[in-house]
Amino acid sequence: MNADELIGRLAGDHLERLKWLVLREFGVLPGSKAASELSDEDFLICGAHMVLDRRLRSGVPSSEGGLNSSFDEGRFSELSEGKL
Repeated sequence: MNADELIGRLAGDHLERLKWLVLREFGVLPGSKAASELSDEDFLICGAHMVLDRRLRSGVPSSEGGLNSSFDEGRFSELSEGKL
């Protein structure tokens, strides 16, 4: 198998791509003992949490939270600056 074939195969394997993203996020090598102890379900759960975290940071509303309509940005700024 050459590099182009390997890249093509990996590009189509969504679970392997998810595993790589999770491992990269935590600085774990794919061949390490820690990586081998994780199940596919572990990777899926970590990946789902990563998606939810990014949605919360980007302000994209979701059923898990997203934007908090009761949060007052102005009041938060005043409180954090000791104005209130």
